[in-house]
Amino acid sequence: MKNCRFCHNKSVELLYPASGQKTSVSPAEFACTNCGFGVHGPIVRCLKCKIIYVDADIKQSQISTYYEVAKDPEYFREQPARNKTFNRYLRKLEETCQERGKLLDIGTNTGLFVKLAQDAGWKAMGIEPNKWAVEYAKKNYNVDIINKPFEKNTFPKNSFDVVTMWDVIEHFTDPVEELSKVYGILKPGGVFAFTTVDPESQLAHLMGGKWSWYMEMHRVFFSRESAKLYLEKAGFKNIIFKPHFRFLSAGYLTTRLVAINTNLSAVSHKLITLCGLGKLMVPYYANDLYDCYAVK
Repeated sequence: MKNCRFCHNKSVELLYPASGQKTSVSPAEFACTNCGFGVHGPIVRCLKCKIIYVDADIKQSQISTYYEVAKDPEYFREQPARNKTFNRYLRKLEETCQERGKLLDIGTNTGLFVKLAQDAGWKAMGIEPNKWAVEYAKKNYNVDIINKPFEKNTFPKNSFDVVTMWDVIEHFTDPVEELSKVYGILKPGGVFAFTTVDPESQLAHLMGGKWSWYMEMHRVFFSRESAKLYLEKAGFKNIIFKPHFRFLSAGYLTTRLVAINTNLSAVSHKLITLCGLGKLMVPYYANDLYDCYAVK
């Protein structure tokens, strides 16, 4: 057995071999809405700390260069549905926090969550490596986003009351290090909130190596058990996991069905379009994602 990249114990097993399909290392594979579902390198799991990750060498600096230039017009078109989703995130966050203080949204993409938080009275800011998304934020929401990756010493210690990562943490090659960085910039009593995919969900087990969230842009997968372990190691307490809900447009949802069957996706997308229902907002319960809140 190999040593775990994170807990360093010699306890890593091969969970799923490489998909057999050609994996790419191009910016297109790192666009948030790309459909490279089930295309991945070897997936391994540590028997001790339970963390699951892609056993392939790629540096975070290299991934960051892909995110800097990847264009994702589909993400831009889905802003109305994300508006409803982010407003839900904001309400849940405000149930956890005593007051609307200083907030940092890491991997904020178009800055929509930052805009909504600012409008709600938060002192919100965001950081995002993708230059196209940052330009979109400025043009459409009049929000200035820090255009760079989230790196050590980017922000002073004890700077924020809240740090958020919505669908971001699975994109890091070393999310354990990211937890420590987040802990450092939070004020005592501050809240870290994130959403991520759940590799131990029923759907993930059912689909096995073809689970849709095993894809090139996702590098490490926290189950609730491994997330709790590493959050506590970083110093967090009062860790709470919640079911994940979001909104999607009906048109966008049909494109995601390609993970199940390409013909089903094409037929349903054509039908929804013909019926003029492409922009209809659909509430979606994601069995294989979860929300997490932790306190410094």
